[in-house]
Amino acid sequence: MKNTGESFESYVQFVYQTLLGAQGRNISVSRRATVFDNHGNSYNIDIFYEFDVAGLHHRVAIECKDTRRPVERDDAIAFAGKIRDLPSTIGIFISKSGFQPAARKYLQDHGIVHYAGGDLPHLGNVIAAMISPIACPAESAVGQPFWTLMRQENGEATGEWCLIPDPNDPRNASGTERDNDTGAFPLFYSRPHAESFRTLRYQDSADVCVRGVEQSMLRFLTLMAHDERRNFAICLPFADEHGAPRIACHGWTAKDLAHEYWADEVPASFDNPPRG
Repeated sequence: MKNTGESFESYVQFVYQTLLGAQGRNISVSRRATVFDNHGNSYNIDIFYEFDVAGLHHRVAIECKDTRRPVERDDAIAFAGKIRDLPSTIGIFISKSGFQPAARKYLQDHGIVHYAGGDLPHLGNVIAAMISPIACPAESAVGQPFWTLMRQENGEATGEWCLIPDPNDPRNASGTERDNDTGAFPLFYSRPHAESFRTLRYQDSADVCVRGVEQSMLRFLTLMAHDERRNFAICLPFADEHGAPRIACHGWTAKDLAHEYWADEVPASFDNPPRG
């Protein structure tokens, strides 16, 4: 009997359904799904998930291969092409017999998460792999439209955002530093603006790095700030009357920032009081 791969797909679906059921919301799963790209072209996806985690919507396309031979490079190229054309979709390639070296390298080079069949019981780290670029963006992340500052250790971002005194908090009028309890998230319109602030405030400390705020991260930050009753500080450089560099910071609420900069509709929860 020809191996159609259905039993392997069912097993993968079961594993992912179990993992996501504990961590996600609004989960939708389809097998042998037809998914359309930005141009209206259709693709067949073995397993397709949509779910919400941390207030963000995720789409995951999973390719399953149950063959005697390891996956070849051509199969990796074909799947990466699908993912490239699908909007906001994470690709995962799972092969029961593993991957040829050229296929594995191609998937790595194109950011496709991939696992051999024997790795399935350990797929709990997949959720972390999908969310970590949001909570802890890479140095290559590009601001859309903002840049911010994060703490780092040994040259790697820790996922902890730097906070500065909230410009809208009257308790900061005296100049007293209140970064921890009433701190605001600093945002900059360009990397040079953020680097200038890093130089002025942190003396180019190796413990602070500049990171781009992509749309997914902006949503995450805004939701978190609203929930924690924190504001944002839009920071702009200028020169004082003596030509010395200075930074002016203007406070924004999370709700105002969401309505101004989110690429899609702002959820109704922003019109409700935050928790606490």
